[in-house]
Amino acid sequence: MAIAYGLLNGFYEEFFFLGLMTSVSEKNKWKALAFSTLIRFSFHTYQGLLWALVIGVIYGLFYYVMYKKVVKNLLPFFLMHALADMFGSSLMYLLIDWGS
Repeated sequence: MAIAYGLLNGFYEEFFFLGLMTSVSEKNKWKALAFSTLIRFSFHTYQGLLWALVIGVIYGLFYYVMYKKVVKNLLPFFLMHALADMFGSSLMYLLIDWGS
């Protein structure tokens, strides 16, 4: 189930943040980027404010630059996000289960 969740989460978040938000007109690109960064930050506040800033701002802007300037294909971003979700979930499970 964690693998399916990781794949779906990676898909829908990056489809929204990179795909839809970067397909706006040049006139509105900075507004879309600011909105996308804010929403990405808010989605990750459950991990703490520091990690939400890292994920939302640093990773978000890195993904944006890589998508706009280098890769121009959403598939690697879907997969990176999914792997990060799956690895993070499995690591968390191991840490929680370790004490049992």
